[in-house]
Amino acid sequence: MCGGGYSGSTRTARAYLSPIPRACQNPSAASPVRIQAAAIYFPQPEQEANPPLPMAAPYATAAAAAAATAAKLPFSTAAGGVATSAVSASSNSLSQPLRRQRELLNRHPLPMTYRPMKATTVRLPLSISAALSDSPKPPSAAITTTTPIAAPMTRNYNADEPRKGADILVEALEREGVTDVFAYPGGASMEIHQALTRSPSIVNHLFRHEQGEIFAAEGYARATGLPGVCIATSGPGATNLVSGLADALLDSIPLVAITGQVPRRMIGTDAFQETPIVEVTRSITKHNYLVLSVDDIPRIVREAFFLATSGRPGPVLIDIPKDIQQQLAIPVWNPPMRLHGYLSRLPKPPERSHLEQIVRLLSESRKPVLYAGGGSLNASEELRQFVELTGVPVASTLMGLGSFPTSSELSLKMLGMHGTVYANYAVEQSDLLLAFGVRFDDRVTGKLEAFASRAKIIHIDIDPAEIGKNKQPHVSICGDLKLALQGIIELLEETKIHEKLDFSAWREELDEQKSRFPLNFKTFGDAIPPQYAIQVLDELTNGEAVISTGVGQHQMWAAQWYTYKKPRNWLSSAGLGAMGFGLPAAAGAAVGRPEAIVVDIDGDGSFLMNIQELAVLRIENLPVKIMVLNNQHLGMVVQWEDRFYKANRAHTYLGNPANESEIYPDLVAIAKGFNIPAARITKVGEVREAIREMLETPGPYLLDIIVPHQEHVLPMIPSGGTFKDLIIEGDGRTSY
Repeated sequence: MCGGGYSGSTRTARAYLSPIPRACQNPSAASPVRIQAAAIYFPQPEQEANPPLPMAAPYATAAAAAAATAAKLPFSTAAGGVATSAVSASSNSLSQPLRRQRELLNRHPLPMTYRPMKATTVRLPLSISAALSDSPKPPSAAITTTTPIAAPMTRNYNADEPRKGADILVEALEREGVTDVFAYPGGASMEIHQALTRSPSIVNHLFRHEQGEIFAAEGYARATGLPGVCIATSGPGATNLVSGLADALLDSIPLVAITGQVPRRMIGTDAFQETPIVEVTRSITKHNYLVLSVDDIPRIVREAFFLATSGRPGPVLIDIPKDIQQQLAIPVWNPPMRLHGYLSRLPKPPERSHLEQIVRLLSESRKPVLYAGGGSLNASEELRQFVELTGVPVASTLMGLGSFPTSSELSLKMLGMHGTVYANYAVEQSDLLLAFGVRFDDRVTGKLEAFASRAKIIHIDIDPAEIGKNKQPHVSICGDLKLALQGIIELLEETKIHEKLDFSAWREELDEQKSRFPLNFKTFGDAIPPQYAIQVLDELTNGEAVISTGVGQHQMWAAQWYTYKKPRNWLSSAGLGAMGFGLPAAAGAAVGRPEAIVVDIDGDGSFLMNIQELAVLRIENLPVKIMVLNNQHLGMVVQWEDRFYKANRAHTYLGNPANESEIYPDLVAIAKGFNIPAARITKVGEVREAIREMLETPGPYLLDIIVPHQEHVLPMIPSGGTFKDLIIEGDGRTSY
């Protein structure tokens, strides 16, 4: 059984289905199998004739069947192998996901009256290192620690006084250290919003769309390293979170999303604004919960934050029916978490023998390259120490920008489809590829068989599903990169091997490539090259700003032309490529890091997708600077049309076809409608002074920079191509 087991007696049985963060890997399998699961927790009366079964899909079937057999419950495998039981024929007219939830509720009657939680001896969670010790623990063992979690300083309830489930939820968030949430109210989440007004420490930031709020929560998490929290109502409010959840999963962003749900008695009846959001988000969350007992709220919230931030970070969703929010209970804080299967699969510290293999391969190498991804951000200091000790050049992925300073002489900047020539050359010629915190995605590798074909590969990643998924390594460590690098550095210093490493000839070869193929752009009269605008922004901010982007050409130019000296200054939707990300993410970053200069480098297409979030900038006076590179087109799609579709325009013009000389829509007028100062520039000579004014103006500001739509992002390796297919010349003014 992957991810859980069950315990019980001849009379009763209960499945303990533990979530697996991203994957459960069969060591004997040729490739890892990815599994996501959602658990539904039912109330647990003191006396249970037939104990309820937590349900999980898709890997719950075997354990649920075993538990059902032991408990003498009817069981069948229907609806794609998800555990179900016999139900009345009246549910046949319901849609499959809603019918499944109705089946669960029919089988397990829910107490609708107030029942205080039992008084228990509660201890807090163990540190991860202790939880991963070799000593076995029974499934029911409490996870403990000696560090108490303090209750809020001011609270209107006595410890033994009942309060609503919504208030329990908010206090649980406070106990997790949450100070900012991004929430938009609705009928099924009103109780939570009422409870938020009673919180002494949590501030809600009212974005104008649920997609905006979840992108803001992501921006907050990316900029601070803390989990972002967003809240939405049921139905369309919950489904509006879908793109953000998928984005957070692909980019490994810690996120806790909370949704309201219709009352339990109405689940499965196609009630107003009912969607089975647990089913909808099953494959785009690290884990999710449907709360069916008010007593479970403290534990579930605690588990959600632990899951979101441990192992490979990711989004966790908690769906709370409205009657649970209204039900009274006395909370028991710091309950033991039920994550023993998950804890047992968290990576352990790296073995010394693996570190010795890495050091040996490094000592034998003549042309090593370090390929740093988003998994390197939390190990940036150790990464810098390793590079300074060894002299290995570093190429970063889009997600890895800032893990190593791009201003360093040892930085090759970004590699991949729109990476530098010299970064891609280095990987092509390398004999050793140190792949740290990466997943060998297609935008980096192109044709997999040709990627780093001369190199031995060392892969370190915290997610076992990524090891060998796309590229088979010679040496792999599934674990925390920070710990692995610390071990490698200690081993290098202990053996003095680093003193014998000499990669000077290799660095000279790469320096020659830097001289021959630098990043560059052309100017055409008074037209503003978009690359130049970013270059000026970099100079005026000294590479110290937090940069967010939408998705498209402007995103790649921002990655190429801005200097990233430290982690968490680069916020971009990399894996999902979600347009509309830049503005709300910048606002979230401004909430989390109010002392920072925050600039949204956006395109007109992406900016229009969440333009309504200008409202929250003005209302909260968030000092976000918006620099729109406005070419009146979907620039990246136009570039591909130019290169591969004979410049045939297929719905990529965003302006007014009746008057193409008009700038449409008028972003400056729109910004002023939100009472946000704004300006437009069209000539290259205006750039520096306009950006300076943008940066010096207090509060939010929009600068609309009109740029030519003929510009192409170069270099470029076509999708599925190799280094030999690299394109370094041409634009939309050229015929192909």
